[in-house]
Amino acid sequence: MNRLVAGSCAGPEAGLASAYVALKVKTLELLYAEKTRTAVARQIALIGGRKLQYDDFARELATRQVRAEKSITKLNALRTSYLGYLAAQCRMSMDALNELLAEALGDRALPRFAAPVPDEVPAALLLERADINLSATLYGVDPRELLDGSIGPEEEMQDIAALGNPLYVRAVVQARQQVSAALRRLRVQSSIADAAYMRVVNAKAEFESSKRSHARAEISEVQLMEDFQSLLLDLNVLGAANGELALAWIVLMGSIGNGASIEANLSSQTVQSPLLHKVSRKLRNP
Repeated sequence: MNRLVAGSCAGPEAGLASAYVALKVKTLELLYAEKTRTAVARQIALIGGRKLQYDDFARELATRQVRAEKSITKLNALRTSYLGYLAAQCRMSMDALNELLAEALGDRALPRFAAPVPDEVPAALLLERADINLSATLYGVDPRELLDGSIGPEEEMQDIAALGNPLYVRAVVQARQQVSAALRRLRVQSSIADAAYMRVVNAKAEFESSKRSHARAEISEVQLMEDFQSLLLDLNVLGAANGELALAWIVLMGSIGNGASIEANLSSQTVQSPLLHKVSRKLRNP
């Protein structure tokens, strides 16, 4: 919840987007936790008459069952807190918001931006930031001052620190640092999400192989449930990674400006840069 509040500092839109992402991730995690509980219960039932042969495994399953129940309780509480935050921000009752979001939350796909991570962004996009325009007004400078070129993930500030009004320079330096940090975070989270996605692809293929083996009586149903839980674990990791990636995009967009149209801003610039305006909310659902 602390990260959600921090995200809202970038503006109400960022706060709402962050809350929705968090709610979506916790909903997916709850789904996987409930499926894990069901799979464990099935395993316990299957080995119930063979406790001596499976004694250690039976204890392990009992531990998993308790852990799953605790996770479900915790996830339900987190979902309630995020729903409460969203309902308050939207001035709706939680019941009404639940009804409104029922279909979206029932979809197992987590929204991902179907766009490559930009290597850099035009510095001129900072003109959309309220703090930059306010500083320019207060100190009587052209807001386009110091906003030539691009901002990359490894930003060097020495070249501009001695230029222009020092108070305006401070605002620009701070803004550039925020964008640079957001780009670094986005790169890291994109790599993590891509790796998690590939793990899920492989895990799904392995589980399909396990199902074929079970159909041929080559492995037991107990083992099939083990392989299913392994897949659920990888899906859980992917959901969290996609959530972190979505938050990283939100942070980047918030660092660039306060809800202005990026597409319109780019179309008015002659600077060549990655096409941020191609960012969309296509879904990746492995």
